Amino acid sequence: MKKIQHTFLLVLLFLSFNGISAQNTEIYREEFELVESVPVETDLEQSSLPRTLDVWLKMMNNAKESIDIETFYFADEKGQPLEEIITAIKNAASRGVQVRIIVDSSFYFNNKEKSIDALEGIQNISIKKIPIGNLAGGVMHAKYFIVDNENLFLGSQNMDWRALIHIHEIGVRVKNKELARTFSEVFETDWKLCDGNNYGLINQAVNYFVNSDNPVIINSNDFGKIILYPAFSPSNINMNGLSSEEEELLKIINNTKDSLSIQMYSYSPKAKNEKNYYDDIDKALRNAASRGVKIKIIFSDWSIKDPATEFIKNLSIVENIEIKFSTIPQYSGGYIPYSRVDHCKYFISDNNISWISTSNWEWGYFHNSRNATLIIENSKVNSELSKVFLRSWDGPYSNAVDINKNYEPVKRN
Repeated sequence: MKKIQHTFLLVLLFLSFNGISAQNTEIYREEFELVESVPVETDLEQSSLPRTLDVWLKMMNNAKESIDIETFYFADEKGQPLEEIITAIKNAASRGVQVRIIVDSSFYFNNKEKSIDALEGIQNISIKKIPIGNLAGGVMHAKYFIVDNENLFLGSQNMDWRALIHIHEIGVRVKNKELARTFSEVFETDWKLCDGNNYGLINQAVNYFVNSDNPVIINSNDFGKIILYPAFSPSNINMNGLSSEEEELLKIINNTKDSLSIQMYSYSPKAKNEKNYYDDIDKALRNAASRGVKIKIIFSDWSIKDPATEFIKNLSIVENIEIKFSTIPQYSGGYIPYSRVDHCKYFISDNNISWISTSNWEWGYFHNSRNATLIIENSKVNSELSKVFLRSWDGPYSNAVDINKNYEPVKRN
């Protein structure tokens, strides 16, 4: 008994000398969760994945030091759920949390939507508008935020009330300091780029990035060992050492052996207003199919537009490729502009690689616009995403592409 007491006293002394209270010890736990937004009044509500609103609120409400948000735009409406997020951001600032927000300048100045103004002029909140159009020709299309330099959210969800309850979205939350550090470096660079075309920032020396050669390993209670790393676009404003979305995307498709399940908002080798014909992804998919890879793709009905529809029809007749269009039914409360759509941007390779992104599959998203992706290696994550995919694939809202049908663009606004 005396020996046990002696050992216990030694442990207390060790903790004391290392500045740790034996009563207040806290073990740092890395965390990972898939996050989904589902349109209300649809079968997609059957999903058991955490919902975006709940995850965002928890992250904001638990913030102690900082919240850094980089997103396309803010769109709120009175009585709708983004009000709760905006209130949570204000409350965090009132606690002394330093909040920084980057939104796209062209969207802000060329649209009537000014919801971000609700956060202007509040102590501890700083807002900048990044001129990606001047820097790279596109828009700030990334959608991520970092809390306390350790807790990251990334996904297809814009800071838009409709993205919380009227649009199908997929995202991911990861608590890992190394991964957050890489996103923080990107945020810091973009924060400075808001003030002008200082391309010297892009080539600045960074000692450490999580990338394809240097992934992080997370031990999750729910998923076990997870290997993951981020990739970014566009390459001309990527700092040295960041993995390229386009390169990683093509590498994964080219290395797929058995199956690809893809759910994507839009796809086209050539956008209507683009001069470039971009068939790198199209070729990679066709080559995979020729190797015997079974490919299933869901495109939203918003991808029905000239000239994308003909490209999709042509791809759908390739052996081993099946394609469906998804159409989310309208809300019973009346038509809501820019909503009721599949906005997901993810795919699943074989039984162990998952891709969750902010990029659509068109040239401009990889070469003109800021976007971000997480590449995840874990069979359980893959399995959970497969459930999401199959719920849409087998559900009532997806129908096979008919090459003989004259598709008309759907109403958006």
